[in-house]
Order: sequence, then structure tokens, then C-alpha cells
Amino acid sequence: MNMTPRDFRGVRAALVESSATLRGEMRSALVEKGIREPIVCKSMDKFIDIAGQEVLDLVVCDSGAFGAEFSAAMQRIRQNALGGNPFVVVIATLQDASLSQVQMALNGGVDDLLRRPAPAKRIIDRIDYLVKDRKPFVTTRGYVGPTRRSFSRANDDAELLEVPNTLRSKVVDKVSDAKLKKAIRSAVAGLKEKMAQHPLSGIDRLIQRALAWQGGGGEELRRDFVYLNALALDMSSHYRGGPYDHIADLAMALANLAKKIADQAPAGLRQLDLDLLRNLGSVIRSSIAAEEESNAVVHEIAVTVEKFIGEGKLKAVPGTTKH
Repeated sequence: MNMTPRDFRGVRAALVESSATLRGEMRSALVEKGIREPIVCKSMDKFIDIAGQEVLDLVVCDSGAFGAEFSAAMQRIRQNALGGNPFVVVIATLQDASLSQVQMALNGGVDDLLRRPAPAKRIIDRIDYLVKDRKPFVTTRGYVGPTRRSFSRANDDAELLEVPNTLRSKVVDKVSDAKLKKAIRSAVAGLKEKMAQHPLSGIDRLIQRALAWQGGGGEELRRDFVYLNALALDMSSHYRGGPYDHIADLAMALANLAKKIADQAPAGLRQLDLDLLRNLGSVIRSSIAAEEESNAVVHEIAVTVEKFIGEGKLKAVPGTTKH
């Protein structure tokens, strides 16, 4: 029997809960567990703001209330586009246990999923379990997070990655903050290397989401395009300076297009936006798959985007990766 003492005082935890009653109950349970000052979020906007500022070790979220918004935010965290710890332990709760809702939560990259109403004691029990045992991560097209058998079956090229369990590191192993930050940085480097093997990771998914929005979307649409901008800039940086500069150029074109659309998102997408997104996605995909670059196609697409954006040449837009 493991008698190692557990000390939760150093754990940074966020509680994202739509119900005022459950917020109070869960906060009290986390404090009783030993977690000092858990961060309580009533909305996804506040959670995203907190996640961008904090290095979180634990998140307990009412996934059912926030749905696709929560799933998208979690993938931004998992893919190291938001916050300081892509490997944060996440427990999600769902009132609606329909297949679509369950799949949406799992696609966000949660560690555990509980049916509501889940008593505080049960959630605390799951926290104790995840301190002890957690699954390795997998990187596939559009997904980074704890491995799921469904993802493994659907993606034969998926590769597992052992990642830090910062919850365990603080609670059981008593790792210093300096060593923990070093472990996270090392694991992030490994994560980026794995993701680079799937250079379209996330981009195809976001483009398809954008095409589905048609004329609306509002704030959620804007967030998608801010994220798409960040992923495209990462792709451009990855391919720049070698034999694949043409792919870097296309990715930069996509980054600038995403930035422009994010700025105009409340007004919705125009048909030209949709056509350019569809074309860029297709050409980037083909260019990565091709053994030889197609300069003519790359030039044609780049010129089209340059005219649309209204700039003389493609360049990164400062501040576009801030969430």
C-alpha cells in the first residue's frame, strides 16, 4: 500500500461551473482537499483568460454547459497555443450523456469524464486516481491529448508521448517549481516534434468548422480564426528556411487570411473568405503530400491572398497569437 503523503497546497486548480450551487460545493471540497484558493470561473471567457495567465495543474469543468467552446479551448491548451501547461489534468462533467456530447468532450482532450450530477466526493476520488495514474498523450490530425482507443484505431500513425503529470509532481513527488517548469519545457519540445509530423494538425478541423459557419459565428468564430492564425504561423515557422519555403509561404498566407477574418468575424464570413479558405487548405495539403513543389500553384494562391488582404507582400501580423 502506497503511504506516500499527499500535499495539495501547491496545486493550481480552476473550477469552471455554470451552477452556483455546485460551484460552492466543489470549491469547498477542493479547499477541504488542501488546494489553496481554487480559481472559480462562471464563464468560458473567464476560464480562457485564466488559462492564458496561469500554469494550471488541475481543471474541473462543466463541459455540458460550454460544449464546443470548451472543447476548442481545451485543444488550444493541449496544442500549446494557450496557457503554460498543455499537460494539465482535466476532469469534465456532463448532464447529457449522449454520444455527441461525450465525443465532443473527449475530443477536447480531457483526462476523465463524469456524468452529472456528480457528487463532490466522487470528483475528489477521481482527482486522487489521476494523481496516481494518467494515460500518455497521443498526437493526431486535429487532436492532442490523452490516448483514446477510438483515436488509435482511426489513426495508425498516431504516436504516444509520455507527458508530465504536474498534479502528481506537486502532490506526491514534491518537485520544485524550477524542475517542474523544466520538465514542462522539455515535454513541450517533444510535443511540438510529434505535432510537426502532422503539420496539418488542427488546421483542417478549423477550416471545416469555418466553412460550416457560413454567415454567422460571432465571438466563437473569431476565436477559431485567432487559433487558426496561431497554428498557421507555427506551420510557416516550421517549414521556413529549407527546401519547403513554398509551404511556409502558403502557411503565412493562411495566417494573414485568418487574422483578417478574425478582425471582421462579427460581420460573418463572405463567400470570398470561404473560397480562399477552401483553396488554401487544399493547396497546403497537396503541397505537403507532393514530392516536388508546384511553384505555379503556390504563386497563384499567394497572389490571390495578397490582393484580398491588400498588402504588398505576405508578412506576420504582430500580436496575432495572443488569446
